[in-house]
Amino acid sequence: MSKLSYKSKTYIAFICVLAIIVFFFLFNHYTIPSMKTLVFFAILSIITESLLIPVSKGMGVSVGFAISLASIIVAGPFTCALISALGVLFRIPKIKGRGYIHIFNLPAYKTLFNVSQSLIVSGVAGITYVSAGGIVNNRNFDLSSIAIPIMLTLIAYVMLNSTIIVMFLSIFSKNKFMKMWVDNVKGLIPNALIVCVLGVIIALAYLQYGELAVLLFFGPLLLARYSFKLYMDTKHVYMETIQALTKTMEAKDAYTSGHSSRVEKYAVKLAKALNLSDKKIENIKTASLLHDIGKIGVDDVILKKPDKLTEKEYDQIKKHPVIGAEIIDDVDFLKGVSKIVKYHHERYDGSGYPDGLKENNIPFEAAIVSVADAFDAMTSDRPYRNGLSKERALDIINENAGTQFHPKLAKEFVNLMVKEEEKEMQENVS
Repeated sequence: MSKLSYKSKTYIAFICVLAIIVFFFLFNHYTIPSMKTLVFFAILSIITESLLIPVSKGMGVSVGFAISLASIIVAGPFTCALISALGVLFRIPKIKGRGYIHIFNLPAYKTLFNVSQSLIVSGVAGITYVSAGGIVNNRNFDLSSIAIPIMLTLIAYVMLNSTIIVMFLSIFSKNKFMKMWVDNVKGLIPNALIVCVLGVIIALAYLQYGELAVLLFFGPLLLARYSFKLYMDTKHVYMETIQALTKTMEAKDAYTSGHSSRVEKYAVKLAKALNLSDKKIENIKTASLLHDIGKIGVDDVILKKPDKLTEKEYDQIKKHPVIGAEIIDDVDFLKGVSKIVKYHHERYDGSGYPDGLKENNIPFEAAIVSVADAFDAMTSDRPYRNGLSKERALDIINENAGTQFHPKLAKEFVNLMVKEEEKEMQENVS
């Protein structure tokens, strides 16, 4: 915890204290119907929190809110808060690249924050449900009578969950809170709606038919989770294969080694500075890593030629964006990437390739990769020339704004790199 800033430590302490306040409020105002119910839902909570659905490298989401909502309907806010906290405390998810994560290998501050956050969010969601007229532990409840309480509970859960987590991330990363919060809420709402329906079904099954009915329902749910995991694993394997091909291609030429990863770094920085959505940033990140994959289809002799290329040889080089797009075009989850790869050599004035697109006809994301690609190409050494200084490369980008580069992107990129350079100088001085 010593690496955390004072603000981060203070925020974690605040959340922990708030969790204690919420706990005692729930303890004084709500009861637990039975220990049997508590234990049953706690086990379900631990299972769902452990079986994360992978969404990206090192990240996953759970359907734990379904169990939390079901426990609110069945047993009330206090039970919900307890089982949610226990689920987070004793979960053992497996995260790709990190292995199994549990209470014994997580820093204490993370465990405290996660458990406190879960107790607060679930507790407040439960209070919202009851305060809005939601019925607790009623075998004959009418879905229409609890529709509004459930929707208000969902809103409370999404808003509070996003606020607590994003506030910490904003303090920790020093990024803008509102931008991160909006992106987080947009990502949570579709998932939360689906999980909300699951929660109501689980509650109905439990109240009408008991624990066995819930366990029988759990089987298909776990099967669906397993199927999605297989899909995500296939996606990861495909991406790793493509990246391995890119690295193999770059390894043929010491002068281009690491080019794609540097382009990815510059392009993502620019995309974030422009406040693009997470989805677009992810597409730009992937496209940057794969933008030169089409060079696999270009003769090595041409790629490694130390002298100036002939017109015929240059025509061969100009085919690589189309080849690259064709390689990834048939993959569903890369649909948004293929056009970026195909058009990253188009120029704003229409003199680029492969299709001579002009101005706003060029995909915005492709124009971003184009600037990043050009900057790295100019500042990297080649067999026939030494790399330019960053200052000179930025001057060239400025000079070619409106001809080779999208004027807005050129200006933003130059400003971004200048600020980064100034920041590095200040850090070196201090």
